Amino acid sequence: MAYARYGPDSDWYVFWETTKADSDAATAAHPQPKWAEVLAIWHADHRASAPSFTYTQVREMMATSDLSSIPGFDEGSRKLLNACMAEFIHDVDSEHDQVA
Repeated sequence: MAYARYGPDSDWYVFWETTKADSDAATAAHPQPKWAEVLAIWHADHRASAPSFTYTQVREMMATSDLSSIPGFDEGSRKLLNACMAEFIHDVDSEHDQVA
């Protein structure tokens, strides 16, 4: 699921990263734990490094307001990235609550 996409008004592509292994595990009724879910946060100038963060790392960044580990981060991007991360946390919590 994409929370932000590259475009004329955005240098960011932020999405809930999944793999075939994740899908196979969910189909087999053994989804990965919530803490292992991953959010990709790619800046147009840093996408080659494909930075991704676990649910736990995203929660920590939000709790401390420290987004400095995100390549390409600048203060002008804080509002967008906080909104994307909050939506990711909400979505992961919702999905995992349905499984429990």
